[in-house]
Amino acid sequence: MLERTITLPIEAGAALRETLGILEDHQEAEDPYRSASLNQKILEAWEEQEWASMKADDRPIEFDIEDAALVLHGLAFTETMSAELPWFDMVQWTVDFIVGELRPQWTEDEWDQLAKKQRPYGSNPFRTGY
Repeated sequence: MLERTITLPIEAGAALRETLGILEDHQEAEDPYRSASLNQKILEAWEEQEWASMKADDRPIEFDIEDAALVLHGLAFTETMSAELPWFDMVQWTVDFIVGELRPQWTEDEWDQLAKKQRPYGSNPFRTGY
């Protein structure tokens, strides 16, 4: 599964959950079970009162490369859907930042293996970006 432990602040957890929610709202998650499972994993990393206050220590979250690909897809979808919004520059900055933090957790070879698994006859959608 190519798992990595990534330590996140609660704000990043909230942003990832928001991204997963956007995919769900638009029925864009290729694997809704994975999306729901990742959302639950992030939710369970912090206590209810920590979510309410948005104040908490950073927490380690186990991601596998398929989770990361789902998040990258969600970020790309969110960016596309936000193109006409006045805060689009902030969306782009956020997407670029998260991609820059998440994508390098796996090697290019690992991304290539995932692409072959997901699209055995197609190109690697993860090679040139998200």
